[in-house]
Amino acid sequence: MNNDVIALLEKRKYYPISSPLWKSFKFKQIKSIDKQDFRKNMKFLKSNVGTEKGIYVYANDAEEVLYVGKGSPIQDRLISHYKKLHLNNTKNNKRIAFFQANQGIVTIYWLEIEKEEEREIVEHLLTYILKPQYKNKWRCI
Repeated sequence: MNNDVIALLEKRKYYPISSPLWKSFKFKQIKSIDKQDFRKNMKFLKSNVGTEKGIYVYANDAEEVLYVGKGSPIQDRLISHYKKLHLNNTKNNKRIAFFQANQGIVTIYWLEIEKEEEREIVEHLLTYILKPQYKNKWRCI
C-alpha cells in the first residue's frame, strides 16, 4: 500500500517534500528570550509563508519529520505552534508538550493547496508516508 500512496502523491507532485513544488525555510523554533525576539520571529514566519492555504511539514536537523499539518492560512498554524513554546501549563496538552520538547533549528516545508478537501487528504497521506513523531489526529489509513 505504501507504494500506491507514494505513487499517488508523486503524480500530483506532493511527494517528496524536497520536490520543486514545495517551498522551505529554516527556523529557530526556540522559546524567545524577550519580546523583541518574539516579535522578530513572528514577523519572520509571516514573511516566509504569507497568507497561503496549504500543508506544512516540520523536520529537525537530523531530517526526522516531527509534524505534518495543514493551515488556512498556513502562517496562523505556524504562529500557533511557535506560541506554544511560551505557554506554562502543558500537563494536559500533548501537542504543547511535544513542541516544547522539540525545540531547535527546524526546516519548515510548505506547499500551497487551495481546496480544503485536498489539504485534508494530502495531510493524511503524508502523515501515513512520512510517519511524523507527532501524529496530530486519528488517521484512517
